[in-house]
Amino acid sequence: MTTSKILLVDDYENLRKLVARFLANLGYTVLQAADGRSAIQIAIAEGPKFILLDLLLPDMNGMEVARQLRQISQFKHIPIVGWTGNPIPRQQAILRKNLTDCVLKPLAPRALRSLIERFLPNPQH
Repeated sequence: MTTSKILLVDDYENLRKLVARFLANLGYTVLQAADGRSAIQIAIAEGPKFILLDLLLPDMNGMEVARQLRQISQFKHIPIVGWTGNPIPRQQAILRKNLTDCVLKPLAPRALRSLIERFLPNPQH
């Protein structure tokens, strides 16, 4: 049985590695990208079932990454959750920017697990 793939996109390497390790310990396969272009390439190549996307990336903003991914049929319905350290109106981000949800980081481990499990209830599918 294969595990569900999560694409974790964040340019802050220490946070990305910490979150990736946490998600891997929950049983998910975690793909990582440090910028928007890499995120798009990895998503197309690997087909993740969930994307956790930093909204402030060095090469393009996360909302543009989400917009480009939503134009590709395989990503029209998968959860793309934006996360940011900058408070933004949540509903505005979700409705206007191709995101399924938007959360503030950092997230406590329990909150992160709950967020992921809302969209991927079982890592083994």
